Amino acid sequence: MKRDSDDAAADRADQMVGAMSVYSDAKDAPDEWAEHWGELFAIPAVVAVHHAQILEQTQRLAAQFQSALTDQAVIDQAIGILRSRDGVSAEEAADLLRVASERDQARVPVVADGVVREAIRRVQYWQADKI
Repeated sequence: MKRDSDDAAADRADQMVGAMSVYSDAKDAPDEWAEHWGELFAIPAVVAVHHAQILEQTQRLAAQFQSALTDQAVIDQAIGILRSRDGVSAEEAADLLRVASERDQARVPVVADGVVREAIRRVQYWQADKI
């Protein structure tokens, strides 16, 4: 006869957090003592699994946030370069980046990085020419 305690499972709302299967060589296992200790073990195990899931999600969000901050910094630099070079407003510079992004089928941060790299290359070439 299978009892609910044979698989100590934890349900969190509609999402399964984990399951613990209990095996024994004994004929009438698990007995009440084993069930009690299995249930005592299951609670902190569920908490640990839940915390691990929260940590993984938090780390993923932090990485996405860091990437977004880096992307925004490059975009802002490219907007500044376009404003200085072409005499356009910030909105017009952002539009230029978006148009180039669509034309090149690349993400805006990739296009912006190209603008920044090209500006750096030009300054380095100009400075080397002066020496």
